[in-house]
Amino acid sequence: MSSFVTEVLATTGRLEKDDLVKKTSKLSKRVEDIKGEIYETVTQRYGDFVPSMNTTLDLTARVNGLVTEVDNLNNKIQNEVQAQLSTSTSEFQDLQSQLRRTNTVLAVLGRLYDIQQALDSHHNDMDSQQFISAAARLTQIEQIMEELQEDGYCELKILSALGIELRVRKENLIHTLGEAWARAVVWNIPRPKDLSDEDRLLKTELRLTTVTADDATLPGTPRMTTLVRAMADMNVLREKMKVFARRCLEYVFLPLVVLPNVSPKTVTMMQSEALHFDKQSSGKDVTIAPADLYRKIETVLQYFNKHLLGIDVGAPDNSLMSMFSDFLWEDLSQAVIKGCLVHSIPRTSQELERYMEVISATEEFVSSLENLGFLHGEDSALMRYVKEINVHFANKKCQDILAFARDLMTSEMLDTVQVGTSDDAPALPNIRELLGQQSSKKTKSKQDETTTASFEATFDSMPELQCPFRLPVCRISVTVDKLVKLAYTTLCEACEVTTSNPSCAVQMFYAVRDMLELYMEVVPCYHEENLKKLPHVTAIHYNNCFYIAHHLLTLGHQFLEHLPKALVSSCATFVDQIPVLRELGTECLLQQMRIQRDQVLEYLVGAHNFTNMAEDYNRGNAEKAVKKVLHQLTHLSKVWQDVLPTNIYCKALGSLLNSAIQDIIGKVTALEDISADDAAQLHSLCGIVKERAPLLFHPVVKEDTKK
Repeated sequence: MSSFVTEVLATTGRLEKDDLVKKTSKLSKRVEDIKGEIYETVTQRYGDFVPSMNTTLDLTARVNGLVTEVDNLNNKIQNEVQAQLSTSTSEFQDLQSQLRRTNTVLAVLGRLYDIQQALDSHHNDMDSQQFISAAARLTQIEQIMEELQEDGYCELKILSALGIELRVRKENLIHTLGEAWARAVVWNIPRPKDLSDEDRLLKTELRLTTVTADDATLPGTPRMTTLVRAMADMNVLREKMKVFARRCLEYVFLPLVVLPNVSPKTVTMMQSEALHFDKQSSGKDVTIAPADLYRKIETVLQYFNKHLLGIDVGAPDNSLMSMFSDFLWEDLSQAVIKGCLVHSIPRTSQELERYMEVISATEEFVSSLENLGFLHGEDSALMRYVKEINVHFANKKCQDILAFARDLMTSEMLDTVQVGTSDDAPALPNIRELLGQQSSKKTKSKQDETTTASFEATFDSMPELQCPFRLPVCRISVTVDKLVKLAYTTLCEACEVTTSNPSCAVQMFYAVRDMLELYMEVVPCYHEENLKKLPHVTAIHYNNCFYIAHHLLTLGHQFLEHLPKALVSSCATFVDQIPVLRELGTECLLQQMRIQRDQVLEYLVGAHNFTNMAEDYNRGNAEKAVKKVLHQLTHLSKVWQDVLPTNIYCKALGSLLNSAIQDIIGKVTALEDISADDAAQLHSLCGIVKERAPLLFHPVVKEDTKK
């Protein structure tokens, strides 16, 4: 290159490099000589001033001339030589650019050659089912093309064609991997819809290939490890595992949860191992025990781990088992909870103490899953659920209480039982027996016992002293009797778990309150039609409300000292619900009385205001109306007398009778002119009322008092 530049400069005839060098050398020598002369002159100036001065002037003139020559030489270099150098540099840069372009073309051609080599290798790998190598070739091609695009060659037509070829090869490889996966993981699922869930599961089969590196007897089936790793390299493994996990959940795990009599088993076949399901001895259990379900799930997961999920995909943080867990565990754990653990929640405090077996089985199950790599030490939903068993026990207990109570509330109220007497009163739970307490721990002296016996004898002989707060004799529905017993039993159980589980005791206490609130909402709504149309049901409902309110007076006080301190400090009581219950029963009875009163008054309308009673037609209508009223009241007396308390019965029926008599008297006194015949007929009519009305308040003799 330098010879070329020299030749170019020489042809111009304007560069005089040699002359310049010579002149520069001469000037340098002359400068040195002048420096020496100046030195000598200065040293001798005081010896010979005039000659020295002349010499100095001469030297100054010579120096000025030398400076002028140097300036001229410098100007010549600046004006002529630099211009020639700029031209030479530009030509050199053009040549360098051409060389760079040539090298770039060579590099691009080398990259394209690498792509072609990778495509050829990929084709050979596909023929030999070396899917990992084939995927690596495609990854290499993709990286090379990305580098070329980053370098600015994205507009090359050959790159567009190669991009299309790359996509075709990738799709072909993914399709081939999918076909190989379908041959390696075979599902046999019965399709008939008329099969039961159990029969469908018994006919379901999952077969996983066990082909190894040396197996060549199964054409078209690659090694499972090769297949899995190739799918991981092609970024399709997660999607395959997602579909596989969904199928396992639907056709394997969920049926195992809901079908307790079916268990999994593995069968070894030629170059594969199948997962089948067998039916165990038939039983009547509708739910599976947690330990049995855990064992079945472990069997299935160990089968998967042995033939598929234990394969190393080269990513320690994202193993195949972990990937499978990501798509399965959340739904599976919820299915186990809802289909198994929910049903294992104890119903009594005694069963709650034995629940540690379930907790231990769950801990072992979670530990086994962690050893398999299915879980990674995170807080398992199963462990959280079983550790909160006290909460679930309380919730289930309260739900069962409310569900049973609602069933009682929606049952018919016609079956009744008599209350208010020591002989006929239904036996309520003995609080002290339920709490395991003795009635008294103190011994009594003989004198105290004698005094007590004397007092009890006096008390029994004087009825007016007996239980002034005793509920009057009446009849209540059997369902309400059971409801009150349920309230007592629930509170007793709450007292039993006060020490071991105070929060559960509190929740059970409020469940009783909720049960009573539910009664006040459900019964009037559910039995609304019967309460309006059937006086018998109305009377029973009235008694039910007052019977419950009667027990609520002391219900909280009886259990107060055995309940948690949180309830004691907040004044655990039910007295606030008493006015609501009493009003509910009273309003229902009053509404029925208004209906009956309107019916009675409507009957009396047929008497035509008792005018012209001497006429047979009017007299007949009046007698008919009065007899209808008396018949209606007689019917009510038969319905109510055995149900309502005596004082309430007398008030209710007396009020209706009084309304009828007032209406009769009002209409009679409103007559302007009453003849002797009319007066005689009115007297006869009133005599009927006078004769039959007192009979309404006489006890009705019944064949069976235990309706």
